[in-house]
Amino acid sequence: MEFSNSDYGDVFADVYDAWYHDLDDVDAVVSFVSSLAKSNRVLELGVGTGRLAIPLADKGLEVVGIDNSALMLNELAPKVKPHHRLTTTRGHMVADMPEGPFGVVFLPYNTLFNLMSEEEQTECLRRAAQRLTSDGVVIVDCFIPFEPKAMKMDKSVIRASDHDRVFATTTINPDTQIIEGMFDEERSDGFACERYWEVRYANVQQVDEMAAAGGLALIERWSSYERAPLDDSSARHISVYGNAR
Repeated sequence: MEFSNSDYGDVFADVYDAWYHDLDDVDAVVSFVSSLAKSNRVLELGVGTGRLAIPLADKGLEVVGIDNSALMLNELAPKVKPHHRLTTTRGHMVADMPEGPFGVVFLPYNTLFNLMSEEEQTECLRRAAQRLTSDGVVIVDCFIPFEPKAMKMDKSVIRASDHDRVFATTTINPDTQIIEGMFDEERSDGFACERYWEVRYANVQQVDEMAAAGGLALIERWSSYERAPLDDSSARHISVYGNAR
């Protein structure tokens, strides 16, 4: 199997903390993961700048993180304190997935969708299952897609201040389930930057099917890390899987 390797991390490393620091209530994420990490050992796939890994390590968990972006890991490194049990490695999160066992393998904020085929996504879940302790779990956090027709969304301002503006353009291909996007950043100091990204989305049933093909079974599912119930209005799902034995 050949594994794709996105340069998403290198493109967003310099702005990731500023743009995405408020994605979640981090305390709720830490509480949720900690409640499931019975072995006190967590593997975070796509660890990035340590947005979640550092708070998890602050909680006393042993955290292993992997990311394919050296620039993301460079942003993370200065945040690691002597008391943290946190190690990171650079590599593809599937092909180079660290060996277990882990109480939790954690795929936060659409990490699964950064893999650009059903085959890769299934293989990721299969390898994650193989790295669990006997009572370990895989946590998958993904947005819930609507069923789009092929479309190109108009450019719109998503961020604006006295100093900069960021425009977003998104194209959706429902046949391949691939979303391509571009952030056009314009700053008052004359700096301009285009930041390209793409994901391969899957609906909830498809994620369950890939998990089952990888040897996993659903244990619980929520719409938030505060364990809000899932319903028809939910925009994301937090799904917890264990080995199907």
